[in-house]
Amino acid sequence: MGGCRFMRANLIAEATMLTVSSAAPGVVGMPAAQANGSALAQAAGEHTAAQDQAFFVEIDSVSAGNRVGRATFRWRRASSASWEAAGLVTSTNWRTLADGVKFRWLGNVTPDFEMGDAWTILASANQGPTKLLDGDRDTAWRATGCANEHLTADLGAPALAQAMILADHNLTDQAVVTLLGDDGPNWTAPAFRQAVAVTRPHLTLFFEQTRRHWRLIMQDPTNPDGHIRASMLHLCAVFRPARNFSASHDQTLSAGRVISYNDAGRMTGTTTSLGRAFSLPFNGLDAGDRAGLEAVFNQVHDVASGRLRPFFFTPSDDAPAETFYCLPEAELELRARGLGRWSSLLRLSEVTRSDV
Repeated sequence: MGGCRFMRANLIAEATMLTVSSAAPGVVGMPAAQANGSALAQAAGEHTAAQDQAFFVEIDSVSAGNRVGRATFRWRRASSASWEAAGLVTSTNWRTLADGVKFRWLGNVTPDFEMGDAWTILASANQGPTKLLDGDRDTAWRATGCANEHLTADLGAPALAQAMILADHNLTDQAVVTLLGDDGPNWTAPAFRQAVAVTRPHLTLFFEQTRRHWRLIMQDPTNPDGHIRASMLHLCAVFRPARNFSASHDQTLSAGRVISYNDAGRMTGTTTSLGRAFSLPFNGLDAGDRAGLEAVFNQVHDVASGRLRPFFFTPSDDAPAETFYCLPEAELELRARGLGRWSSLLRLSEVTRSDV
């Protein structure tokens, strides 16, 4: 068995560092009305913004009449402190507000509007870079195609990368995947080029390069879904203890499930997830290995942001396909064994998807 690997913090720290070749749009919700008039408001479109947004629409004048085509309105996004447009004539025709969101009214019985009638529209973020960096296996980047898609990262400065993980992807066995690295960047003749074997559920590649710019190219033209998707992209350095965990260790496969009984006593249930748990004894750790385990533990518990940040863990680098997204227990126990050596029992639980 090869050594285990703990993935460090993602070098792609912000969504602004990552661009995608394409991204499916977000969903535009139905308008929620706070109105006394009888007009029916409708919203539609494909939301292209990278963040969830709320749009506010309000009738600002009925002086020319209280019917559709007479009254006027104003609108803004929640991120805007002031109205982005005002005095616009209400219409039964679609009007694009911003970021692909469209709005219109259907007239009803008089009056259609009263002054101050208002509507709120919620639009979800597009399925772009933010979905790859939110640490959530239940959200995903979704491309609009599958023949030739890519993810491109600019780290701002050269940095050591030793692992790349594309989590929860839908690539087929026929997919051609290539990782490129360069400092230019020159994607025609990059300094680093590596073919990536398709592993599931996560695409995992170990290497060692110090580069600023990275591009992951995915060509999967026969993908039956018609698009490529993945929940996370992780580019990082790696902690590989000099002393591996004991060959005698425990792994537990657990199922998330709900069991219920009807009045006749018949049992029914649903399964929500499958995941693994690990109990890994480490012995003979030196000061460097102890510091490495502490760094991984501290990285998970980000006190500054208040967030829990799970990490990717590969029990054996001989089997990169067996990579898990994990959280440790809330306590890391380290025992001094003399002569500068330490032992630890590390317990990890896989963070599972809840949408399967």
